[in-house]
Parts: sequence; structure tokens; C-alpha cells
Amino acid sequence: MGLTVVNLPALMAYVLPDREIKSLLGTAILGGSEECIRINSYEVRLGTHVRFDSTGEEFDLPDGHYLEIEPGDFVTVESLERFDFSTKVLASAGNLCGLFALITPTTTMMREGFLFASTKVDPGYHGNLNWGIRNSSIKTVKLRQGERIFKLTLWGLDENEKPDKQYGESSIDHYQGTSGIKSSARVLPVDIPEKLVVRRSQRKIDPLKQLTQAGYPFNHIGTELISIQGQFKIVSEDVAALTNGMKTLGETIENETTTLTTKLNGLIDQVEGKVRDAFREQFGLYFDSKMLRVYGTVAAIVSVCLGGYKLLIESVPSKTQVEILVGIGIVLLVATLLLTGKPPSPKK
Repeated sequence: MGLTVVNLPALMAYVLPDREIKSLLGTAILGGSEECIRINSYEVRLGTHVRFDSTGEEFDLPDGHYLEIEPGDFVTVESLERFDFSTKVLASAGNLCGLFALITPTTTMMREGFLFASTKVDPGYHGNLNWGIRNSSIKTVKLRQGERIFKLTLWGLDENEKPDKQYGESSIDHYQGTSGIKSSARVLPVDIPEKLVVRRSQRKIDPLKQLTQAGYPFNHIGTELISIQGQFKIVSEDVAALTNGMKTLGETIENETTTLTTKLNGLIDQVEGKVRDAFREQFGLYFDSKMLRVYGTVAAIVSVCLGGYKLLIESVPSKTQVEILVGIGIVLLVATLLLTGKPPSPKK
């Protein structure tokens, strides 16, 4: 079986080495530095404009300042360098027919828990670069303005690989000439009919399961939440048992209190009735005997007074009258004392 020989063009796309990247400083790479040139790439630095996508806030990041990114937050940043991959610039810079680049994060940033979406720079593009950074670590991270955070791998294109249209020559090339932070050019209708929307079913998805399957650091967070949930469940069950016990105890106390109150009210009514009856009976007997004694004593005193009156006042007293009146008074007094001396005992 023979081998088929494929004739490849003499020139083809290749990765630019450090010496050729150095020749692009000041032309294709504006505001660059030789310190950022690596073996086969150029390390892009953090620029002066940032946007926090969670809040929509945009800030300037002056020289010497730091960008603070909290865990889970996503920010869009700008490159410090400005790039010009136009044909005119490349023609003056060397023998390159076209220039293409891939953007990837540095290994240092990846080791610190940053997640980046790799992207590319098309031939013909000119302007600053925008890209997104997500802090996927469990700690707040600070980035210094001018710090090297991305690698730009440059590819030289030959005449056969040069596109018919350079970036910026089409109406859909919205990011040409970017300066600062440029928002996404994607546009959606204001009102999308529900029948045209496809979404997942309404079945409940366990968020803890999603976290444990999401990779570091979310799997660690999910594990901790499951542990906390287990402890919280135990505490909740204990609290529920205590609450039910307190409720039962409260109902028992309320029932016993109601029963005791009813019994006490009945007993009080009985005691009040007996005391009232006894007092009424004793007071009636006492009042009757007391009145008899008073009436008898008053009658005796009146009789004695009349006798004395007859004896002392009348000039010619009748001896018989005096004796009769005095006698009557004495008899009434003695009778009153005998009749009211001791009250009769109550009937049983």
C-alpha cells in the first residue's frame, strides 16, 4: 500500500517566537513592554477600566490601585495594551500577511482560583481587549493595576491563510476600536412569546447536589452545607419535640387550673352560704334577746322614775301609788333579766 504525498505550502500559520513578538512592540502591540514577552506569547496586563457585572458598576483603576474581587463575583476588565492587527500595520512591521491571536489565562492566575473564558483576536482587529474574570476561590482576591494576567499567543498567517475580509470590515464587527469596557452586542426582543421559550421542567433540583457536583470550591461549600443541614435538622427536631412538650404541658396546666378553679368556686360558695345562714340565725337570736332586754330595762327605768317622781315631786304623794309603781318597776326589771339572760341554743 503506497503513501499519498501531500504537498504543503512553503509558508503556513505558525506561533510567533519571542524575537518576532518583540518586533511588534510599538506597532501591532501599543503600550507594550519587553518584560511581558515570554517564550511564545505576550502576557497582557490589567488596564484602567473595570465593570462589576453583578451590580453593573464601572470604575476607573488608576496606576498603583488594586481591584478587589469577592468569591463568586464576575468582573469585566480591559487590557492595558492596545493592539492593531490591521494589514497596513503588519506590512510596515515585517513580512506577516496576517496576525491572529489566542487569549488564555496565565497559570499563576489559575492557581489562585480564577476562571477565565478563552477567546481570540481576529486579523484586522484594533483596540483594547475586554475579557471576563470570575473568582472561583473561597477568599477575596486583589489584582494590581498593570499586573500580567493573560497570555496572548500570536499566530503569523501566510497569504493563503489571510481572510478575504479583515475584522472591522463587516457591519457585525461591533468591538472594533474598543476603548474601556464595551458591553455585549447581543440583542434580544423586548417581549418574547412564552410559546417560543424552551426551559427545563418544573421539577425541583436539589441545590446541594448541584453544588457538590460543580467542582472546587463549590463542592467544598456543598459538603459543608450538607453537614450544617444535618446538624440543623437535629436541632430542629429537638426544638419541635420541646415545643410539643411545652404545648402539652400548657394544656394540662390549663385543664388542671380550670378544674381547681371550679372546685374552689364551689367550695367558696358553700362556705359563704353556711357562714351567711349561721350569721343570720345567730344575729336574729341575738337581736331578739337584745331588744327584749332593752325594752324591759326601759320599762323598768320608766316605772322607777315615775315612782321617784311621785315620791319627790308631788307635794302630797300617795303612799300606795309609790309602792305600786316601785314594785312594778322591780318586777319588770327582774323579769327582763330572767327572760333575756341567756339566748336559746340554735336548732340542730
